[in-house]
Amino acid sequence: MEITDVIGNLGRLQCYIIILLIYRGMPTAWEILAIPFLAPDTDHWCAKPHQLENWTVTRWKNVSIPFDTNKQEFSRCQSYSYTLVQLNDSWDVIIDQNVTVPCTKWDYSSRDNTIITQWDLFCDREWLVSMNQTVFMLGMLFGVFISGHLGDKFGRRPVLLGSLCLIIVSNYAGAAVPNLSFFYIARFCSAMGVAGIQNAGVCLLMETISPEYRAWVSVSFSCGWIIGLIILPGLAWLIRDWQYFEAVTACSWLPMLIAWWFLPESPRWLLTRKRYTDAENTIRKFLNVNKLSVSNLDHTMKTLETKIELEKKTKSTLTSLDLFRTPRLRRITTEIMFVFFVSSFLYYALTFDSARLGGSMYINLFISAAVEIPACVAAPLLIKFVKRKPPFVICFVVTSIACVLVIAVPEDMVATKISLSMIGKMFISTAGGIKFLYGGEVFPTVIRTVGVGTSIMCSRIGGAIAPFVRELSKSTHVAVPSVIYGVLSIIAAIMVFLLPETFNRQLPDTILEIENPEKLTIYETKGPVEETELPEPVTA
Repeated sequence: MEITDVIGNLGRLQCYIIILLIYRGMPTAWEILAIPFLAPDTDHWCAKPHQLENWTVTRWKNVSIPFDTNKQEFSRCQSYSYTLVQLNDSWDVIIDQNVTVPCTKWDYSSRDNTIITQWDLFCDREWLVSMNQTVFMLGMLFGVFISGHLGDKFGRRPVLLGSLCLIIVSNYAGAAVPNLSFFYIARFCSAMGVAGIQNAGVCLLMETISPEYRAWVSVSFSCGWIIGLIILPGLAWLIRDWQYFEAVTACSWLPMLIAWWFLPESPRWLLTRKRYTDAENTIRKFLNVNKLSVSNLDHTMKTLETKIELEKKTKSTLTSLDLFRTPRLRRITTEIMFVFFVSSFLYYALTFDSARLGGSMYINLFISAAVEIPACVAAPLLIKFVKRKPPFVICFVVTSIACVLVIAVPEDMVATKISLSMIGKMFISTAGGIKFLYGGEVFPTVIRTVGVGTSIMCSRIGGAIAPFVRELSKSTHVAVPSVIYGVLSIIAAIMVFLLPETFNRQLPDTILEIENPEKLTIYETKGPVEETELPEPVTA
C-alpha cells in the first residue's frame, strides 16, 4: 500500500500545492534572469570635471575622448590627459592628445537607476556584473544542499515557508543596501531561498502524488517559469529603477504566504520520523479536503508504518563516489554530467546574449521567453512518444548550427541574428525539458537520486559560469562566445549519442544491470516504461 492509495492519487489538496508551485515559477524567473535589466549595457565615457559643467557632452567628447576609428565610437574607459586652467571667472582645459589616462569617474547616456550606474561598474569593474549572476547561482547550489538536509530533519513545510520568508527579507534588504558587497550577500541569501522553496516544494509534491502523474506535473512547472519570463521584460520596462524592481519582486512572493494556512506536511516524512499522530492528522486533512474516506484508518496507519520502516531498512547508502566505481556507470555519469552542464550553460548564455543582439533589449528578451512555449509543449510529447536520443541529439546539433551561423551574419542584419539566436534558444530549451527525464532513466534505481542530484549540480555550475562568456568576448573577439557555444553543443550531441537508449526499455535497478545492459528487457509498448520521479525542470 502506498500513501497515495489513501490520500488520493491527485486530489484537491495536491492540486492546491501544484498551483502554489506553478505560481512560484513566475517570481523565480524574475529572480534568476533579472540581471540584464538590473545591469543593462550602458554607453559611458570619462566624466568631465565639474568646473566644465557648462560644456556640452559633444564638445567634451570631441576634445578630450579618444575616438576608435575601427569601432567608430569614442573610448569608454580612457580620456586624453588634460590640465584645467582658470581664466578670470571661467575655466578652460589644455589637452595632451599624446597621452591617455584611465577614467576615474564616468558619465553615461542612460538616466535609469541601475546597479551599473549606482556603483560605477564600468571598464575594469564590468566583470562584477557577471559576478552578480554567478553569486546567485552559487547561492542556489548552496541552498539545495542546506534545504535538503534541513528538509530531512525538520520537514518540508518549515523549510518551504522559511525559504519564502528568507527571499522576501533578502529582496527588501537588497533594495536598500549601501554597497555592492551587501547586495551580493542579499542576492546569495535570496538564491538560497529560491532553491529551498524549489527543493522542499518538489519533495512535498512528489511524496503526495502517485507516480503516473509525477512526470507531467514536473513538466507543468515550466508554465509558471515561462509566464514569468514573458512578463519580465514588460515589468522591467515599466520599472527602470533597480531598487523599486527589487521591491516589486519581493512583493510578488507575498501571495505565497497563503500557504501558511493550508500547506500540509508530507505524511511520508512524518512517518519516517515516527511522528505517527501528526502523520494521522495530516492524512485526515488530505482525506477531508479531497473528500475521501477510509473504512479503517487505524489499520491503514499500521500498514503504512510497517512499509515505511521496511523501506528505511533497505534504503540505499550509496553516495556520489559510487557513480564512478564501475567502468560503464562511470562513463555514463561523466557523459550525462557534461550534458547537464552544457544544457544549462547554453540556456543562460543565450538568454543573456539576447539582450545584446541589437534592437530593443526588452523585445529581444520577450521573444527569448516566447520561444520557450513551443519547447514546453514539445518536450512532454517527445518524452511520451519518441525515443530519447534522436530528439536530444537534434536539439544540440541545431543549437550548434544556429550559434555558429550568427558569426557569419553582418552586424547590420539584426533581425537575422535575433532569429538564429532564438532558434538556438528554442532547441536548447527543448533539450532542457528532455534531460531531466532521460537523466533519471540512465541511472540505476539504487543510485538514481544521487545521480540526478549530481547532474543538477553540474547544471548549476554551468549557469554560474555562463555570464562570464560576456567578459571573454570583450577580452578576445566578439565571435569567440558563439564558437564556444557551437563546439560545446556538438560535443554534448556526441555524448548523448554514446549514452544508452532508455525508451521502451526496462530501467536498471542495480549497478550490475548497468554493467550488463543486455539483460534488460526491451518492451514493444509505446510510451515510457516507468514514470520516474523528476526534479523540477526550471532553471535549466
